[in-house]
Amino acid sequence: MKKEAPFIQNRIETVPPSPSMGRREFLKRMGLLGGGLVIYGALEDLPVEARTLRTGFLGSRVPTDFNAFLRISPDNQVTCFVGKIEMGQGVITSFAQMAAEELDVAYESVEMVLGDTDLCPWDAGTWGSLSTRYYGIFVKEAACEARAVLLAMATERLSCPRERLSVKNGVVSDRERPTVRVTYGELTAGRIIERHLAKLPPLKPASAYTTSGRPFLRRDAIQKVLGKARFAGDIRLPGMVYARILRPPAHGAKLRRVDTSRAETMKETHVIRDRDLIAVLHPHMDGAARALALIQADWDLPKTGIDDQTIFDHLLANAPAPVIASEAGSLAKGEARAKTILEETYLNSYVGPCTHGDPHGPGKR
Repeated sequence: MKKEAPFIQNRIETVPPSPSMGRREFLKRMGLLGGGLVIYGALEDLPVEARTLRTGFLGSRVPTDFNAFLRISPDNQVTCFVGKIEMGQGVITSFAQMAAEELDVAYESVEMVLGDTDLCPWDAGTWGSLSTRYYGIFVKEAACEARAVLLAMATERLSCPRERLSVKNGVVSDRERPTVRVTYGELTAGRIIERHLAKLPPLKPASAYTTSGRPFLRRDAIQKVLGKARFAGDIRLPGMVYARILRPPAHGAKLRRVDTSRAETMKETHVIRDRDLIAVLHPHMDGAARALALIQADWDLPKTGIDDQTIFDHLLANAPAPVIASEAGSLAKGEARAKTILEETYLNSYVGPCTHGDPHGPGKR
């Protein structure tokens, strides 16, 4: 991946996600971004799926103005700011493909800035398979709207009707006068340009894709193969320590007695106790885990009558009413046509959607 543009290193304040923020105040705040092109549209113009994401489970913190941001610099480089993070799902590559596709720019010209809370629009987080399916809509619509605005500007700059313009790799040209052309970067000229579309243009159909759907080497692949990629566990700050918290073995358990003396004698370990909250701090993650394992705790457990033998009956008895997500065909007709019908009940241990092992047991995680 290319080296990040210099402006990415600067601290830039993005627009706070206030639903009541007006268009003028929004652009005033976005002036902090410096030169480039800022694209936004009204919430009412969004497709139903995107509008649901803005106003539904993500809540009112999401701005009512559409403001997935794109930055187009004078040298025709595009920077896409996305609140999601790369967790191995490949979005640092796929988001760049989406932006390049709708903008009609080269994939290599798109820089991605992911999860930077100083630079990127607010986002609830990276979870639930929402990055490509939902946030991808915002990226594509921002790029699609940017392209329409830039073509309108090119029409004025080149004195050419819109239907004669074509775009390739961020260069707009007149089909009848091929030498008459202007780049996206020349159109922005280092300025923030306010253009509001009354209606968002349609997204490019999949049949016209030239970038999306093609195999690209993941932008972080070489760094990961060479062991140079930095993960959260690789980040070290001055004075940084790791914390492990003593967890109760069951909901409603009460701490009866605790002995932290062995943990307190462990080198570089600091024990924190605030009533029933007990934590250990250590300069290293494995050191914190070892210190926590040295704590002896006795708990009064609630009398629930639920254990590993009765948990399945408990879950079945307290399960909410089933909801049919989709339905097709006929189970009865299928059974009637089946030569053999097998029925069995399969039980598994209780697991969460993001399980991970812990050598010190569930009560110590």
